[in-house]
Amino acid sequence: MSLKILELCLSPGYGGLELYANKVTSYFKSSDKYDVLAVLKQNSFLDQKLSDKSLTKRYIKSINRHFPLVAAYKLAKIIEIENADVIHVHWGKDLFLAVLAKVFCKKPVKLVYMRQMALTRFKNDLYHKFLYKNVDAYQVITKALYADAIKFLPIPKDSVHLLYYGVPSGKHSDKCSAYLLEKGVAEDSFKVAIFGRVEEGKGQHLVIEAVRNIHQKESVISLSIIGHVMDQAYMEKLDVLAKSESSNQFVHFHGFHDNPTDIMSCFDVIVLATRCETFGLVLPEAMRAGTAVIGTNCGGVPEIIIDGETGLLFEPDDAIGLEKALEKLVFNKAFCKKLAENGKVYADNQFSEELHYKNLDAIISKLSCN
Repeated sequence: MSLKILELCLSPGYGGLELYANKVTSYFKSSDKYDVLAVLKQNSFLDQKLSDKSLTKRYIKSINRHFPLVAAYKLAKIIEIENADVIHVHWGKDLFLAVLAKVFCKKPVKLVYMRQMALTRFKNDLYHKFLYKNVDAYQVITKALYADAIKFLPIPKDSVHLLYYGVPSGKHSDKCSAYLLEKGVAEDSFKVAIFGRVEEGKGQHLVIEAVRNIHQKESVISLSIIGHVMDQAYMEKLDVLAKSESSNQFVHFHGFHDNPTDIMSCFDVIVLATRCETFGLVLPEAMRAGTAVIGTNCGGVPEIIIDGETGLLFEPDDAIGLEKALEKLVFNKAFCKKLAENGKVYADNQFSEELHYKNLDAIISKLSCN
């Protein structure tokens, strides 16, 4: 008999958390070992993404998020009717709801919580002791989050599990020439790219400043900014920064791209300039595509980039440091190629989807055995 997994995510958002919930739900749906149902917020991004007609979906509306008794009772009934064995929780705001449902439920059910954000304080009060007493497995995405869980939470060490994100195997696009031509990027330039929402926290201004300074020394460099504009005022600021004094426009705004991994191999280096990223999914995606990477020395990024071996690090908000890192690659193409090769091997071994699902299977299997 296959194990029944209930994927719970009532988030209305559109980001990495929801994309992961979509990905892992699809994985369980495709596996012979599991049966899966999704409990969602109706008409949310995740509801729309999980469009497989054969997937069982149920909807819950939590009126009182802080004390969701009615919603928890409904969730408990869904667990009983669907005979779910495991609740997989993705959104922190759903954890109390899931714990209450587990308590109300008339059948035994295990609870796995996927934590993607940093902890900043001790949580040893009665409320959190009750909460984490009912969490059977606590899933984290970096060593830093693992250390935080051990330090701050009232949870046994053997219940905390490190699972790096898994990304698909990289592929070299055979349409780069056409894509770059369409976007006005010189194919013979040293091509820098930054992917992500266009907002100040993502640091596009730092990359423009660094590339502009190199452009003054070495004209054959370009920067592609790829992502949805979230802050129009910031976008206008970037547009001013990007103005070139010469006729050679070196900064190109590509807008949103549906499948960024399809075009990552078109660039020489991809930069993550966020001040402090919990993980930095774009980095292993780029590495598996065979592209060199540069990232900020904060959060989970140093677990992905071994400085000087699988990529380069620079300090947060340090445009000059980023410029120096870029120069090492712009003026030493052999070093850039070597970093890209090393990064691909490392990411293939550490951040593959196959490894992630293998480790997730091990956690679920252990819970079912217990």
